[in-house]
Amino acid sequence: MAAASSASGVPELQDIEQQAPKADKKGGKEIDEFENEWDSTRYNMSGITTWGAFTMVKGCAWDNAALWRCMALNTLVSVTVAVVTHLLPAAWLVSADKFEKLGTFLNVFVGLLLGFFLSSSMVRWYACVNAFLTLLDAVRSMQMQMIALGVNEEHSGTLTRFGILSAWLLHFSLDTPDTNDPDMIQHMIERVESVRPQLIEPHEKPMLLRHKESYGLLWSWVASLIGRMSQDGEIPAMPTPTYGRILNIVQQAYGSIRDVRALHLIKTPFIYVHTLAILVHVNNILNAIAFGLVCGITILALMGIGNQSDVGLANLLTTLFLQFCFSMLAPVLYLALLDVSVCVAQPFTYQDARIPAARFIVGMEEDLRNAKHIGDHPPHWDKPSFKKRE
Repeated sequence: MAAASSASGVPELQDIEQQAPKADKKGGKEIDEFENEWDSTRYNMSGITTWGAFTMVKGCAWDNAALWRCMALNTLVSVTVAVVTHLLPAAWLVSADKFEKLGTFLNVFVGLLLGFFLSSSMVRWYACVNAFLTLLDAVRSMQMQMIALGVNEEHSGTLTRFGILSAWLLHFSLDTPDTNDPDMIQHMIERVESVRPQLIEPHEKPMLLRHKESYGLLWSWVASLIGRMSQDGEIPAMPTPTYGRILNIVQQAYGSIRDVRALHLIKTPFIYVHTLAILVHVNNILNAIAFGLVCGITILALMGIGNQSDVGLANLLTTLFLQFCFSMLAPVLYLALLDVSVCVAQPFTYQDARIPAARFIVGMEEDLRNAKHIGDHPPHWDKPSFKKRE
């Protein structure tokens, strides 16, 4: 059977799997070319609960130049307001306590909205993960059905190859920033050929290039081949429950692709995200102004302008410290939460929250290779075959 498969020109699963990057063992983990990039799902959970979390910089919310640019602008606003306050002749007559409410009246409202946005973003992230893993599970289930029915290696390998190809094409389509690029499918196929050269047959490539969403249409080929195999008697007939279960696997795979694409393309409504971002920035500006006013009044008191008692000076310094916490530290946290929510809401776009899809696919290929080896070498019985061998 293996000789017939090779003669037909259809690459076997072993040929495809041999293209997988070589892995070695290091600390009990497999290291390959797809695992060299930053993976937001691989970290030491025990270290998060200790003060060691302060030393974890890579991939965290603070590793963001845009956040620190916003804080630099807030600091500039505070310094400008403090200088202007210092130049005003009667500014020392104003109580610094009156400015506390200016910078804090939006804090609770903004924090509540950010909490809702972060919660919905995490639900969206997990939904993307589950949908993508459902596709990979469908490929595994299809191979298991073929092993159970003893389908010949040519057809079983073709079904598995189409499933792997669909997963790689979907991954590279999600990894493409410009979804309106007319040559997107060409770029996707080129990237697949760079990592798995034998995955696409020469006569299949022109047909795949005609359709932008060929990763989903591949399962139409799978359904058609299953129908042909049923008519040829290699698997149970169409009216049987077994045939229905096999088609359910195809529908499951196609539905998971649709869910992943929908979660990737349909973003949170602009009006909601834009309003939330404006509220965060306005709140930060108000806090910066309030902190600048308190700084200016405190500087006047320290320079001895006006009659300030020791108690009044202590109150001013206390107010300055509290205003710093409310007006400078809280805005940093709000900006970080906004950045985290936006990254998590797009799990295939931003590296800091990206789903490790390539690692999932490589793991699926490893599972398929192991399952095929086990299925081809039963311990105490011959391989099954639904179609009687002549």
